[in-house]
Amino acid sequence: MNNNKLKSFSLNYRDKWRDSIHIIQNQLLTINLLSQALNKFWIELEQLIEESQQKILVLFKIEMENGLTRTISRMQTVTLNDKNDLLEIFNEYWNIKTQEYHLTIINKILFTYKIVSKEFPTRLSPALIKKPTFTFKGYDLPNTMDCTEWGEKYQFSSNYLVATIQKPKSHAYYHIIFKEREQLVELKIQNKILLTFTDKMDDNNDLSTFTRILGEHTYIFKEGVLILKQKNIKNIKYLSKIIGSTHISNNFIAMDLETRTIDGIMIPYALSIYDGKEKLSFYLSDYSSSENMLVAAINTLLRKKYNQYKIYIHNFSNFDSIFMLKVLSSMDLGIRPIIRDGRMIELKISWKKYSIYFRDSYLLLPSSLKKLAINFDVSNKDIFPYEFVNNQDISLSYRGPVPAKEFYPNLSPEQYDSMKNSYEYWDLRIETIRYCEQDVITLYQIISRFSEQIFILFRIDIVKYPTLPSLAFAIYRNKFMGDDRIPLIHGAIYEFLVKGYTGGSVDVYRPSGKNIYRYDVNSLYPYVMREFPMPVGNITYFEGDITKLNPKSFGIFEVEVTSPKEINIPLLQCRIKTNSVTKTIAPLGNWTGVYFSEEIQNAMTYGYKFKIIRGYTFDRGYIFKDYVDFLYKLKVNSDKNSSNYTIAKLLLNSLYGRLGMSPDKEQHVIVSTDEALKYISIKYL
Repeated sequence: MNNNKLKSFSLNYRDKWRDSIHIIQNQLLTINLLSQALNKFWIELEQLIEESQQKILVLFKIEMENGLTRTISRMQTVTLNDKNDLLEIFNEYWNIKTQEYHLTIINKILFTYKIVSKEFPTRLSPALIKKPTFTFKGYDLPNTMDCTEWGEKYQFSSNYLVATIQKPKSHAYYHIIFKEREQLVELKIQNKILLTFTDKMDDNNDLSTFTRILGEHTYIFKEGVLILKQKNIKNIKYLSKIIGSTHISNNFIAMDLETRTIDGIMIPYALSIYDGKEKLSFYLSDYSSSENMLVAAINTLLRKKYNQYKIYIHNFSNFDSIFMLKVLSSMDLGIRPIIRDGRMIELKISWKKYSIYFRDSYLLLPSSLKKLAINFDVSNKDIFPYEFVNNQDISLSYRGPVPAKEFYPNLSPEQYDSMKNSYEYWDLRIETIRYCEQDVITLYQIISRFSEQIFILFRIDIVKYPTLPSLAFAIYRNKFMGDDRIPLIHGAIYEFLVKGYTGGSVDVYRPSGKNIYRYDVNSLYPYVMREFPMPVGNITYFEGDITKLNPKSFGIFEVEVTSPKEINIPLLQCRIKTNSVTKTIAPLGNWTGVYFSEEIQNAMTYGYKFKIIRGYTFDRGYIFKDYVDFLYKLKVNSDKNSSNYTIAKLLLNSLYGRLGMSPDKEQHVIVSTDEALKYISIKYL
């Protein structure tokens, strides 16, 4: 025991919580060490207490070798005269802890305490102090409801409805109240409650087969053997509904960049912007560099009138964002990117008290502009000889014959000749700007039509949602979310569940044969969403074989798997790491993995065997039925080239993955080269 005081204590600690810390070096915690620590703690208290009857609130804690702190006791209200009683109480708390604690090296004993006023009541009010909770995996408690086996000394009331039983080799005792098929138990010492629990008898009237409820924990015993531990997960937040918009916001702009590639280097050489009324175009020959051209274009957007506007660029996240980031980082602007899975979801630009947001319209409408223009019945893209400008001998001021037919691969010879004859001469600047402006007008009209139709159908304003999954999620929460509670899972629970989330099984074959029939599944994901229950509602953690309690338990389980010795196409997948690369495989043999209960049930019909170790159970809910029914009906009753058909098809396949998204958000910042080098050097120190 280290005799050095780690803290100085003074009277100004009154009415504040403080720790009295006592170090143990390379030792296991024994009653002797606990007594020594309590004696030193008492000396500190005697220096602070004005009179012996003043109240002290005390908690007994330990700090383990790994640095984790565990609370061992309930809060105790004592005076300076109660040291010996407190030692007995704390010793009893330590004795009922699991074997795991007793085999762990303890770094420190901590007495967390508070000195309170003389008028403070002996019995604490919940409003005055928050009761601590236990952290445990098991208790040194009897494994039967037959209380005559709980100790050597016991006493029953005259009507046999109450009993008191002395705990063996302890000053603690059980106080039991008997009911018809259950008993309420308090473990006490010196009239202070150490813990309480309820035992409930099984239907077979066997006192060694019963359920013990201890706070949030439930223990299932069968013939005296603990077969299952359960814990109800508290403080879970659930998905909430949202209210739709009252009007459509048209605060958006369409933008498009045209690029050329010379000697393997790609640079923007034209850019157009359209806000629904005004067109603006920029051409590289008017500027000293492509960077200066982009700066000029961005500066036209930095207006008060465009505050909170969304700037849509088709395929921005995979392509144009590279050029924009390079230029924006050199300007005196606030930049906040949102990136997920390597894709730019949104790029917020701030100046003064205003902001604009660059977004990828492809993440909202994942299709080509040409096809979208047909589906939403707007003016379509024009044709343009993309490869023509990649010839370094072609000046951006080119003015001459129409580029050769090879630069128009999608035109028939007749179409090319007709187009060629319509020109007296062909001007690259004029044609590029015309083509680029037509693209932004087309994109603007598509988004506008899409916005109008979504609002008519669902009362949702699309500019609030940067991606199609986020839009589908909002539509679901506004119009189709029922009464089932959908838990918002994160932290340790998410880390466990995500191990069982491996995605679909895909095998690639090169088939050959005669008289072969081909089949396609119509809306497979929506069908599964509609027809099968999803995990919702209450979450319960368990250890042991949950199916012994409930064969139809529904949830995510960690299991030991034994596959059939011979199976042509293995069903169950698992992830393995090889040379820092994670691969998904479907193995044979024996392994441990995490799987959905319905996967386990299905695999058993093919000869797989399982030993359930632990997991989480949920309630069942058919949460997507109304969503799928509405959209599928809309799809079936719409023409394949219509906007409603496109909307229905996109939304049907965009919601499910959104509910499986990781709750961990990536944080990104834009830094200078010097700052980046500093971070890199720190990482590899």
